[in-house]
Amino acid sequence: MTTFPLLQLPLVAMEHVLCMMSPFELIDVSLASSRAKRCVKNFTRTQQIISTSFDNSHHSITFQIKRMSWRYAIKMNESHASRYKCVNQLARIHFKTDTELIIKVSEKPLKEIIKWFDYAREVLNCKIDDVSLDLGYPSSENRETIDWIAAQNKTMNNMEILNDLGESYDHLNEDLKYIMKRIHVSGRFNLEIEKYKDDFRMEIPGKPAYLCILNAQFIDYEQLLKLKSPVIILQNSILTSQEINQFLRSWISCETHFELEAIEISVSDPDAMIEIIDLPHEKTNDPKIVKAFGGYPHYHQVKNEIFTIKRSDGKKRASVNIDRLWYGRSLFLIVH
Repeated sequence: MTTFPLLQLPLVAMEHVLCMMSPFELIDVSLASSRAKRCVKNFTRTQQIISTSFDNSHHSITFQIKRMSWRYAIKMNESHASRYKCVNQLARIHFKTDTELIIKVSEKPLKEIIKWFDYAREVLNCKIDDVSLDLGYPSSENRETIDWIAAQNKTMNNMEILNDLGESYDHLNEDLKYIMKRIHVSGRFNLEIEKYKDDFRMEIPGKPAYLCILNAQFIDYEQLLKLKSPVIILQNSILTSQEINQFLRSWISCETHFELEAIEISVSDPDAMIEIIDLPHEKTNDPKIVKAFGGYPHYHQVKNEIFTIKRSDGKKRASVNIDRLWYGRSLFLIVH
């Protein structure tokens, strides 16, 4: 095998070669010797931070640079590894993504992926800023994962929390609260837990730019007033029509949600709009507003009446529409 004298090159030439390497290749080079590791570290410190995501259900780390990504995953056996490889290949074809995939096998995948990434972040300019956490694992493992992530970065750009692996409700509620204490979200936060204990209550800290809660039965009216996100999606909500009406009144009077851009709240009563819109309003079918409902974040095709309300300072208006979708009836609101 022909060797390449990388470390003997002049600095500029060596950095030019390193610049053409992928994160995986840089890690491989760093493992060659202590001098190679030092050269890689010195080079990556001058580069842009690599966006990195972690998924505990697949025990995977993904590096993202522009439209290219590199994923390192660890599975418990060869069967799981083969299945994961097939799923990634199908996703790559369907979504037309360009992802390089490395899969390893270990009886302790969490321990090994943590060990691998601890070395990777030692030599690369990277940090986890996007996480997907499945709380179906034992509480001790969940908290070990949460502490490991929080030690690197306490504010995520994006976070997804779910419970696909089992119905571990005994510890799930407390583990979820533990995450909220240790990690905040600045960008997109999807909370996809389907079931909680009957008396479960929890506050959402910080101000995620986008907050989507699949089961919002723990969000009462007082909690709604504390939510600071510009975009809020509350499915399976327990809020009554009267409380939603009161929320709109507080927005009109500039008492709350001054930075609100859009909100969706599920409603159970087919006649909810009568009570919800019992406040000063005007009906509209403005094509611009109809088009706005069809865009981010609702992507909702308006089929019935739109009601528009005006904030008391005269600077903003909000348009409201209620419709029944495949997952139930919801109120959609956009601020303009």
